[in-house]
Amino acid sequence: MISVVGIGPGNPDFLTIAALKRIKEADVLIGAKRHLEIFEDVQCEKVIFNSKTDLSKLVKRRGRIVILSSGDPGIYGILDAVLKCAGKKDVEVVPGISSVQYMLARLKIPAKNAAVLSMHGRQVDIVPVVKNHRVVAVFTDSSNTPQKIARTLLLNKIVDRIIHVGENLSYDSEKIKSYKLEQLASSEENFQLNLVVIEKCGNTDSESPTSFL
Repeated sequence: MISVVGIGPGNPDFLTIAALKRIKEADVLIGAKRHLEIFEDVQCEKVIFNSKTDLSKLVKRRGRIVILSSGDPGIYGILDAVLKCAGKKDVEVVPGISSVQYMLARLKIPAKNAAVLSMHGRQVDIVPVVKNHRVVAVFTDSSNTPQKIARTLLLNKIVDRIIHVGENLSYDSEKIKSYKLEQLASSEENFQLNLVVIEKCGNTDSESPTSFL
């Protein structure tokens, strides 16, 4: 059996009881180095997973295999890749608290009408998504930075938005700052691992459903 386990936004305080139970039962624990370090007291074989790892070989290991995923495995997590290698029959998914859920909660913004998209390693036309939703959460990367997102919106004459930037969410070093578009577009700040939430000024409930793009 392969368990794909969401471990939340990072701080172990947000790890679910179900996730911890599966992790403690593991014969083989697979995850990024920073994830495995959280569970150094768990006695089992540990395998570091990175971009060069052959996942198709790992899922064929014997015993109870647990694959760690940041946040929730199904929200731009590792679940897609695991299912392509192993299929659904022998895969169990243990959901976790995603960084999107966490940040929206910190901002006190209801998640029901938010759009969620990833620009992490992807080129996405963010403009129509922002135009059609009052709240948009965006996974970023070193190329698609908060500043680039702000400049893109301004170039497309979208000016009635605030951008919230959350860094190192759930950790002691967490920072969440809110910016006007012009302010962020010209910022030279070097943001650490971050999530962006774009909110329409004067935000109220919308009829738009939650969407993952």
